[in-house]
Amino acid sequence: MSGKDYYEILGVSKDASIEEIKKAYKTLAKKYHPDLAGEGADEEKFKEISNAYSTLSNSEKRKQYDTFGQAGASDQGFGQGFGQGFSGFSRSGFSSQGFDFSDIFSSFMDDDDNIFSSFSRRGQRRQQRQENLDVVEKVNLTFEEAYKGVKKKIEIYKDVECTYCAGTGSKSMKKETCDVCHGRGRIITTKRTPFGAFSVENICHKCQGKGTIIKDPCSKCDGKGYVRESKKINVDIPSGVNNRDVIRVVSQGHEHNNQKGNLFLNISVSPHDFFKRDEYDIYCEVPISYTDLVFGTDLKLNIFGDKIKVKIPSSTTNNTIFRIKNKGFNHINSRGSGDLYVKVVSEIPSKISGEYKKKLKELKDLEEKNITKEINKKYKDYIEL
Repeated sequence: MSGKDYYEILGVSKDASIEEIKKAYKTLAKKYHPDLAGEGADEEKFKEISNAYSTLSNSEKRKQYDTFGQAGASDQGFGQGFGQGFSGFSRSGFSSQGFDFSDIFSSFMDDDDNIFSSFSRRGQRRQQRQENLDVVEKVNLTFEEAYKGVKKKIEIYKDVECTYCAGTGSKSMKKETCDVCHGRGRIITTKRTPFGAFSVENICHKCQGKGTIIKDPCSKCDGKGYVRESKKINVDIPSGVNNRDVIRVVSQGHEHNNQKGNLFLNISVSPHDFFKRDEYDIYCEVPISYTDLVFGTDLKLNIFGDKIKVKIPSSTTNNTIFRIKNKGFNHINSRGSGDLYVKVVSEIPSKISGEYKKKLKELKDLEEKNITKEINKKYKDYIEL
């Protein structure tokens, strides 16, 4: 056995913690193990680091080693076992000399990169993997349809049961148990290593995980048991939906082996040329005359058949925004609605008649005697009109 210092072999200091020793051994074991390291494997080196780890990871052995050196540690019976090479392992992975290699790797089983635990995790992921039978479609709505809600007839392409073989995939409508996996759909292969036997579970290569095989495939569906067809489905779109909302229609997806997926509708709402939307609120700009701002007026907004009255008081300034509660979009999955925001904007005529121009001139003369004079007096240090 090597006369090297055990701490030096593992590359740790003499006051290293047990966790530091385990970490060092794990790194070196991967690097030199005959079955894991590939071309870089070194059986003698692996024996050396394993012997060092066995001693330093045991508090009693480590204490004797620190006091008496390798002679004290070898009295525990471990060194003799390793001197015989790998022949000392039993079929269960334990050394015939009393050394349990499962203790070494048990502390690594929670690590993501542990090769021994990764076999079982991959097997679990395969078992959990299920066929995706869902269908996803995009649905375009107008602004009005999103506001009021609508019944839509959606055409989709999905897999449905083959009527020629009643979904069996077989002309004779018979399936036989797979002779490889014996109906389990999965096969288990076992690999024996010096550390014990490790089992890996995979999908059966013959039946592809179905557990049955078909010897006379249906000519209509090519043995799949389903065919792709166009289907029209009536769907209720609730009021209040918005862009990127998703509506689930249960059991309207693909149909395989008596199982049905769901239909998911991705909503897209077209913009409106007058109304704008922010979450559940609606915004709009209403052009009115200057005199309506001065004297006030009543507006009537038509929101897709819903007539809404908006009172504009006298002396309203331009760009004033009025809020009408609960006249926006309905909240989905909860009570209440958004609000309607109306911004009044003074409209300037593009064409002015002679009579209109004459009246505006008279108005301007009056404003110069009143408004302009007041502005000049109040802001004389900054502006001049």
